[in-house]
Amino acid sequence: MRRLLIGLASIVAVAGGLAACGAPAEPQTPSEQQSRCSTARPLPVGDSERTIVTGGRERSYVLHVPPGYRPTERTPLVLMFHGLGGDPQTVLESTEMGTMADQHNAILAVPLGRGKPSQWRFRSPISNPRSDVAFVRQLVKQLKKDACVDSSRTYAAGFSNGSALTLALACDASTQFAAYAAVSGPYYEPWCGKAPAASIIYFHGTADTTVPYRGANTVIGHLPPVNDIMAKWAKHDRCPSAGTRTRATSAVRHFSWVGCEDGTSVDIFAVVGGVHGWPGGGPMSPGRTSRTKNSPVDATALIWKFFARHPAGGQ
Repeated sequence: MRRLLIGLASIVAVAGGLAACGAPAEPQTPSEQQSRCSTARPLPVGDSERTIVTGGRERSYVLHVPPGYRPTERTPLVLMFHGLGGDPQTVLESTEMGTMADQHNAILAVPLGRGKPSQWRFRSPISNPRSDVAFVRQLVKQLKKDACVDSSRTYAAGFSNGSALTLALACDASTQFAAYAAVSGPYYEPWCGKAPAASIIYFHGTADTTVPYRGANTVIGHLPPVNDIMAKWAKHDRCPSAGTRTRATSAVRHFSWVGCEDGTSVDIFAVVGGVHGWPGGGPMSPGRTSRTKNSPVDATALIWKFFARHPAGGQ
């Protein structure tokens, strides 16, 4: 996968230490205190399978910890949601999100959906304790207990069914994410209007027959046209018409809205002739082949670049 020379902004280092040999450390400033956790939260580097009980059920996820993780330094966190029939390990291998997390010193959590095939019930509200939105909320709380997490740089990303869940999380907003990345699964409902503005980057192939770009009834329910849904998100974010930008080539159409409420922005990458898959990545479900590996778009790299530009509160 091609790599863009981009970086997730690193956590500010804390001066601390001794002013001279044997001298006491100087008091930390409020910003220095915020960049550290009060107690060390060590974690094993690499991938580990973990479980959490939520809604009366045991749920599993893979936690990927970068080599540069420090137990007292607040570290960015990314949650990644697979598509229908997918699983955490396939997602890690096909998107190389773990490799990018290592490069940019971020923690990556990849949970497993429910049932066979594994799936996310993204339409069930958080008021239902067994909903996946409620599960994500509990998972984030647990991760913040187990790891030294930077709450201002906590992000959600997903593919297909997981993409719809990602956007449902933006609608619910009870779990605070700084930005959202969604691939091949549009979602917006009238109840989303009560949510705060959300920075969103979205990818979709124009020749997708599983979740058609122009909208259709799919295996996860009716999904409207991509352009309609993303225009609703731009309106939701109160994006000014003067901030609309369009760039088109024979391979990619890029639409973006900038200068939106609270520093948010909305980006769409429509891959001309692209099929259902992760642009620039491998197969997203076990036993499948990939027709997106040679895509002109590298979704993983662009997502990390987008996340870097959007800490909580806008920038």
